Amino acid sequence: MEVAQTNADRQKGLMFREHLSDGTGMLFIFAVAAPYRFWMKNCKLPLDIVWLNPRKQIVFMAQSVPPCKNDPCPDYGPKDQLALYVIETASGTIKKEGLQIGATVRF
Repeated sequence: MEVAQTNADRQKGLMFREHLSDGTGMLFIFAVAAPYRFWMKNCKLPLDIVWLNPRKQIVFMAQSVPPCKNDPCPDYGPKDQLALYVIETASGTIKKEGLQIGATVRF
């Protein structure tokens, strides 16, 4: 996983990527837990997105989120669950790995 720790890294995310190999992605680390929302502006491929609370438990998931084709882009994420970490990974990873709400992710 690439790690997005700065505001600039988080704003760019996986924009403009043409390919994302299985088992790779980006880990977003925030300073404060909040219900972070993500959008797919300038993304070229669909992604699975997983939100984790401070204990690294899955609190929300979005599968096969499509690239944004028109402005304004829709956003995705929890409305009220607090996340401290978010993982963007290749579409199909959630299903392939059998991820479920409440599961703990180790890193």
